[in-house]
Amino acid sequence: MDGIANLAARPFLLMEGGPLFNIQKRLGLIRHNAPFLKRRALLAALLTWLPLLVLSAIQGRAFGHSVPIPFLRDFSTYTRFLLAVPLLLLAENILGPRIAQAATHFVTSGVVVEKDFEQFDKIVGLGLRARDSVLAEVVIAILAYVFAFLAFQATGVHVGTWYTIRADGSQSFTWAGLWLVWFCVPLYHFLILRWLWRLFLWFQFLARVRKLEMQLFPTHPDGAGGLGFVGEAQRFFGILLFAFSIGSAGVIAKEVMYDSISLQTFAPSIAAYVVVALIIVLGPLIIFTGTLLETKRIGLQQYGTLATTYTGSFHRKWIKRENPDHDPLLGSGDIQSLADLGNSYNYIEKMKPIPLEFRTVIHLIVASLLPLTPLLLTVMSLKDVLKLLLKVVM
Repeated sequence: MDGIANLAARPFLLMEGGPLFNIQKRLGLIRHNAPFLKRRALLAALLTWLPLLVLSAIQGRAFGHSVPIPFLRDFSTYTRFLLAVPLLLLAENILGPRIAQAATHFVTSGVVVEKDFEQFDKIVGLGLRARDSVLAEVVIAILAYVFAFLAFQATGVHVGTWYTIRADGSQSFTWAGLWLVWFCVPLYHFLILRWLWRLFLWFQFLARVRKLEMQLFPTHPDGAGGLGFVGEAQRFFGILLFAFSIGSAGVIAKEVMYDSISLQTFAPSIAAYVVVALIIVLGPLIIFTGTLLETKRIGLQQYGTLATTYTGSFHRKWIKRENPDHDPLLGSGDIQSLADLGNSYNYIEKMKPIPLEFRTVIHLIVASLLPLTPLLLTVMSLKDVLKLLLKVVM
């Protein structure tokens, strides 16, 4: 018990570390046991969307008809900076504790045996040191700027916008455009890439734990030998997929509404996004497949042997009447024990090769697609959209 308490004293908190986290602590935005996530999410929205509004208004590009798409009519600014960015920050408060609880549960549930407690603590330490890596966060920041500039080049515009000025065949950024390209979009990409880095660290942690001597039971009711809690933890990554989809929904909406691109054109991309998202979030759980299949194989052998022994004794006693004590069948627990043994064997046969429930897959798919459903209003009436959603739910 002391070993478990010591391990629990250093939880695997992936969200509470790193250079940016430490900078926010020095600025007073984060205090001990008080991360002020709502305040930080609001501040992020104010530092992105509000300056864009003010700067574009100063240059007469926030509303009106001075440009084809003024700032206040650009859906992507709302979805990315007023919704997605705050959600990516608020997700820390949802995912952080649950990932830490899942990591600790390896010990408290008895999956990791006591002789491996020291090694488990080293694995936690390795993960936390990687979380605090200055190099990793610098690389993420550089990639965020690279992706931001690549995105602007890939979506080159041929008319003046609230963030670009075209004159004599050349293009330059407005004041709002400079803030967009040098701060807002890189911040958006930085938060996404940092979450992908944290997701990688979580799966790296799971891969290292898998190499320990895990105590799994083939008859565990979760159908995963006792590892069902790992798959359950993945369900909460749905908030990230929800945030990613919100950010993308505004961009697609702008293309559909102002560039007259058919929504059906984006169907393959949306389907590919959902598939890739599921692979990224759930795919690495396959690392447990070998262990679970081995546990199932051994369990079937062991319980098969037990079943052979027990059913043989049952057959001789009640069918061949080899019952020297003349025990009455009425009131005997032998039949119930036979049924319980059969149920245990069936549990093992149904054991999953991946610690994952189907409802988790559905939850993540819904989280990915739900923010995109308002786009259906561009091709369907509200009544038809509601009918479609009811059919999906029912």
